[in-house]
Amino acid sequence: MRIALVCPYNYFRPGGVQACINDLSIELAERGHYVRIIIPRPKNVPTTIDQKIIMIGGSTEFQTPFATKADLSMSKSGEVIEDVLEREKFDVIHYHEPGIPLLSMQIIGKSTSANVGTMHATLPEGMVSRSFEKLMIPFAKFIEPRLHVVTAVSIVAKEAALTYGPKREIDIVPNGIRIKDYVPKKIKKSHGLKKNIVAIGRLEKRKGVKYLLKAYALLKETYPDITLTIAGDGGLRESLEEYVSKNSIPDVTFLGFVSDEEKVRLMRQADVYCSPAIYGESFGIVLLEAMASGAVIVAGNNPGYESVLTGKGKLCLVNPKNTYDFAQRLELLLYDEDMRSLLQLWSREYVKQFDFTKIVDQYEKVYKKAIAIKKKKRS
Repeated sequence: MRIALVCPYNYFRPGGVQACINDLSIELAERGHYVRIIIPRPKNVPTTIDQKIIMIGGSTEFQTPFATKADLSMSKSGEVIEDVLEREKFDVIHYHEPGIPLLSMQIIGKSTSANVGTMHATLPEGMVSRSFEKLMIPFAKFIEPRLHVVTAVSIVAKEAALTYGPKREIDIVPNGIRIKDYVPKKIKKSHGLKKNIVAIGRLEKRKGVKYLLKAYALLKETYPDITLTIAGDGGLRESLEEYVSKNSIPDVTFLGFVSDEEKVRLMRQADVYCSPAIYGESFGIVLLEAMASGAVIVAGNNPGYESVLTGKGKLCLVNPKNTYDFAQRLELLLYDEDMRSLLQLWSREYVKQFDFTKIVDQYEKVYKKAIAIKKKKRS
């Protein structure tokens, strides 16, 4: 098949959707499919770009009402889109977050291919979210009838996808990872005999890192042998570093942005990997990455993470805003060896279902379904 994957965000900036598209493109190509990734041209373009990437138009980063950043992407020229589609003759165009204005809307308006839309995001409860959903309705009304198949990465994301039509059939295809890239290895701990908590991600409000700092500071009073390593960058980095300094919280290291290789190394080195996100997570790829790396997890009990950490994984969930409970859960999973062994054994088996080989099996079926629906509509 000739397949296009459309990313509405800055593809060169770290993010769950970008990671999903990248891994999907690799696995599809390894299976012999012709794959191209269509993205808006960001302001800063890397010097080396994979030949599978097609840049159209441009994008502008903006701050959303949900204390996170997103991109407004579009092409000023419809002819450019027409030229790309005519040249590439895709069998399937797969739009990730199709409602993000405006590139997907522009492409789907000119597409003669089978169209698949995947919903990744979820929104927090509240008036702002409901207002945002109303704002998206015109886009949904244009895009929805042109999508042959709609998928969502989780039950939580499926609820958001119903914006595209409350009676729409929606297939759930979970996110995944290339497990072979995360196989645990014995490596020397950089903190010696100390217990190390690791957190990786964008430093913005919804990621809940300040709650982790509070819980860590409380636990540190009893356990001086723990350290906290925070990797990632974002608008809150300066204020978080000031919080650590002002409250004299010892043994906290901010690494800033790290490469994928360094991310995996940190996860393998962690005694506990912590992701204290409070909202805005529809799945949690980073949880799969940490589990595949052999780390024990403590995670925020937001709906997206709850959809991933089921069964024994529920033991990993905590309300980050409850500092005492948060600190207790960190203590338990740092020092109770029986509990750690139980969760590591569970994680090792549980994560296998999310290997990208299995996820792409599902997407191949979705693509064939979309092509069949398109042919049926034409006949």
